[in-house]
Amino acid sequence: MPSFSRRKALAAALLGVIAPHAFGQAYPAKPIILVVPYPAGAAVDNIGRALAVELGKHLGQSVVVENVGGASGTIGAAKVRRAMPDGHTLMIGTVNDMVVAPTVLKSGYAVGDFTPIAKISSNSTVLVAHPSFPANSVDELVDLARRSKEPLLMGATGAAVMQTVGGMLLADAAGIKITNVVYKGGAPMVTDLLAGHVKVGTVALNSVLPHIRDGRLKALGVISNRRDPTAPDIPTVNEGKAVKGVEADLWTGLVGPANLPAPVVLRLAAAMREILANPQYREAQLNAGSIPAEPEGATTFGRYVMGEQTRLAPMLAMVKAE
Repeated sequence: MPSFSRRKALAAALLGVIAPHAFGQAYPAKPIILVVPYPAGAAVDNIGRALAVELGKHLGQSVVVENVGGASGTIGAAKVRRAMPDGHTLMIGTVNDMVVAPTVLKSGYAVGDFTPIAKISSNSTVLVAHPSFPANSVDELVDLARRSKEPLLMGATGAAVMQTVGGMLLADAAGIKITNVVYKGGAPMVTDLLAGHVKVGTVALNSVLPHIRDGRLKALGVISNRRDPTAPDIPTVNEGKAVKGVEADLWTGLVGPANLPAPVVLRLAAAMREILANPQYREAQLNAGSIPAEPEGATTFGRYVMGEQTRLAPMLAMVKAE
């Protein structure tokens, strides 16, 4: 009978053969849950559902979207943080649930609690209004707010999201007072905007671009230092006289729980590079108001997320203080 040391060596050798197969070629071994930490119908949900179809094709398994909304994306993020790190539970992470909420709220997690896999897209925040709203530009909105005795009611898609931060920064730069009407995501806010229950708000451009195109809503300006290539006719809020230097750019990325096995990360990152290089996928996303990321590796996306945390820290500290 082999000695204990020989049995241990044999087990290690077998594990060396089995492990790459278990975490690499055999992955995924079952359907993947793709958590979208926002309600169905939101901009991130649309991105997630389009990506789920493509990932399913490349991985040979079903990718099922699960909406876990609430608390500026932190409920869904917390669920993924607790998930088994085997690659079968992933998330569409965003600047909001990965950077903003952990800084502004007591979310119970940090960006280091997730494994970055690939950046998916860049997106813009837009200041948008119901057609009945009397202002047709940021300067007109600022003038209206300055003449009003009451704070301007501003629809907000969450308590700790860049869209809301953008509205606050705009108000601060213009010297006007606003009161945020906070919704549990972009979809319910857009519903109220379309119905005229709230007249103006800040929201992801790809949530409302179809409504802007058909005239059901009007864009007052993109909250960025550059025009959005998916809607180049919409000016930035900084092009007028009342506001300068305000930005609230958005992004999404594919992430998983911390400590995902390297072969799983490599498999997912390779699939993402192929998806992001597909001209049809890129065109569809651009038409929907989302700017696809360039195909890159997980390490590059990880550095990007950490850089965003550093870049946004001073801005978010100001918001947190308020």
